[in-house]
Amino acid sequence: MRERTTKYVTGAFKLTFYGDYYDSDEVQSVFQRWIDIGLEDRDDLCGWDFTVVNMDEVAGDPEGYDK
Repeated sequence: MRERTTKYVTGAFKLTFYGDYYDSDEVQSVFQRWIDIGLEDRDDLCGWDFTVVNMDEVAGDPEGYDK
């Protein structure tokens, strides 16, 4: 029988929300829900943690999405 092991995965996300669908005070909880939904009921996944480190809001379209 194979020996069971514990795996730790650490990652980083950078999300860009453009437009007015979500307010700046909603984006953290929206992304948290997406993560929760995507990871719920996964075999062998015992838990996860997600923490927002920074959230900036700027006026206009600095990324050029409207071009």
